[in-house]
Amino acid sequence: MDTSAATRSAVRSVPAPPAPTVMAWVGLGILLVLAFVAFLDRQVISLMVGMIKADLLITDSDIGILQGAAFGLVYPLFGIPLGYAADRYSRRWVIFWGIVLWSLAAMGSGLAGTFSTLLAARIGVGIGEAALGPAAVSLLGDIFPRHRLATVMSIYASGSLLGAAGALVIGGAVIHWASGGLAFPVVGHLAAWQVAFVVTGFPALAVALFVFLIPEPKRAAAIKGAKPTVAWSDVFQFVRRNWHFLACYTLGYACLLITTWGSLAWLPAILERQYGWSVLEVGASLGLFTVLTGLPGQLSNGVIVDRMFARGRSDAHLRYYAFASVLAAICGVIAPFAATAVLYLAITAPLKFVMNYGGVQQATLQIVTPAPLRGRVFALVTVASAVLGSTFGPSIVAFFTDVVFHDDAKVGYSLALTNGIFMPLAAVLFWLGMKPMREAVARNAT
Repeated sequence: MDTSAATRSAVRSVPAPPAPTVMAWVGLGILLVLAFVAFLDRQVISLMVGMIKADLLITDSDIGILQGAAFGLVYPLFGIPLGYAADRYSRRWVIFWGIVLWSLAAMGSGLAGTFSTLLAARIGVGIGEAALGPAAVSLLGDIFPRHRLATVMSIYASGSLLGAAGALVIGGAVIHWASGGLAFPVVGHLAAWQVAFVVTGFPALAVALFVFLIPEPKRAAAIKGAKPTVAWSDVFQFVRRNWHFLACYTLGYACLLITTWGSLAWLPAILERQYGWSVLEVGASLGLFTVLTGLPGQLSNGVIVDRMFARGRSDAHLRYYAFASVLAAICGVIAPFAATAVLYLAITAPLKFVMNYGGVQQATLQIVTPAPLRGRVFALVTVASAVLGSTFGPSIVAFFTDVVFHDDAKVGYSLALTNGIFMPLAAVLFWLGMKPMREAVARNAT
């Protein structure tokens, strides 16, 4: 059995989510907006690589740390306790305090004048944002039925996609507007990249109170005779029972996250260095490209997987990405040989479409995990994927540029090499995980 008798009792005490209400959809919309501002604050730095390097006198490898390790390494320290908090306490309050922290830290990034202070601020952003994922997916898993979860999670994850696009468009516009820097009371003159951090960091704080409009259904803790929360031993027992599936799932998505974070971090630099585009051109074009290719992909991928699952393909979530990863690898390897920036983006369009997997990734865990364990299991597994993906993705691309190619202008080939290694590896891991997923789904359905 997966869990102890107490845990099984708690699981049975929680009724299946009813048909979604209007407030359920409102809650989904609010979480989408929060995902948008979170990714806006996280990703805007990718547009300012050249300016930050010039002002702080740092290398591509240092930038890789700011975009990777500054986020990835805080998840083991804060993701798990925040996942526990999402299981035990009000998930809305967990999200609220996370918003406050990451918004202040994001604005604080604009006051940094050294590499170390900027690194500290980016770590603060990572800590705050670590609160959103476990609490948000736990809420959505409680207010929507599981046969809709891939679609619902894809809608939620589209906020991250829109945030990435918003970071490029808004960041580019702010940098163009404040190209010579601006003077502020108390803090004095700020460079254009510092102004962009301050401006993009504020919206999260402005929308923080809306989190309390999200429905928060009663959980096992509110039912007479149930324990306040199931024990950590039950979480680890669940992990041991499903270790084969969880290993393939975690490592497979870690491989995709390496390529995704590498692309998010360095694609603007590729268009600037290899094709000579300006920051404003990069921001506007990549923002539009992200929305036109990524948003349909994010929503379509979830709908396709839900339909496969409803038709009896209980391994649909891994099966789909076992094949999608191969297609993405081909596009990613070919892209840097494009003669123009427009052709480069055209070649990567199929990759961008299929690699919006956030909703499917999150829905997979909700389907196989008992409700009282979701926050902590999500945190544990996401911690592992995030540490490997978001920590190493930007840094691996930077390593190839600095150490293998010895040429900043060849960052496109560095990203292609990253795609060629890790996407096929993800496909193999997902294929190996399909049978264990079918077994895990069956166990959670009984």
